[in-house]
Parts: sequence; structure tokens; C-alpha cells
Amino acid sequence: MNTTIDKPVLSFTVTASDATDPPKAYCSPELVTVDVSNALIAFELVTPGYSFDPENPITFDEPAVDFPDIWIISPTQVTMRDRCTTPGDFAFNVHVVENESGTRFKVDPTIRNEPR
Repeated sequence: MNTTIDKPVLSFTVTASDATDPPKAYCSPELVTVDVSNALIAFELVTPGYSFDPENPITFDEPAVDFPDIWIISPTQVTMRDRCTTPGDFAFNVHVVENESGTRFKVDPTIRNEPR
């Protein structure tokens, strides 16, 4: 049986380091391009000892109606929906917490919407 997936899942891998001052988080890639409506964007935090901020894992710099839903799947997995109706680049912040110390920091990747 063949299965066709017409809605891709776009992924960011998030890593964290408190070995820097101030602590830093990194996203790979730094930019994803979305060109279909209702795309799922997934974030996975791969550094042990860190989690996404449980209250605000993702925040946008400007109000963004294209991103109505954010789901916390686990402390290290967050997903969101992109309606992809408005063209342009959307800046946002991914918030990370160092579990032992409670130190909070963020990384600011970009989503580029190119509606068809």
C-alpha cells in the first residue's frame, strides 16, 4: 500500500549550550520555507538536560495570524501549524530552559511563507 503525504512536516532541530556566556540555543536550519497551507512545523530539542519553556515555547515578534496553533508534545518536542496565507518572513523566538538551573534563553529562527 502506497501512502501519499501532501502536507509536509518541516523540522527544526534545536540544540542548547550553557557553556557560553550568555547561554545560547541554536536552530538548524535557521530558515524554513513553507509553500503549502496548513503545514506542520516541528521542533525537536536534542540536547539532554534542556526543555522547551512550558509556558511559552514559541513567541512571535509581531502578531502572526498564520500560526494559530502551537502544541507541546513533550518537554523536548513542540509543533505548530502554518496556514501559509501571508507571504513574507516571520521572525519568532524558541524559548529553552536549562532544567537544573532554570536558566532561560532563546533562539530566533525564521519561517518564510511563499503561498502558492
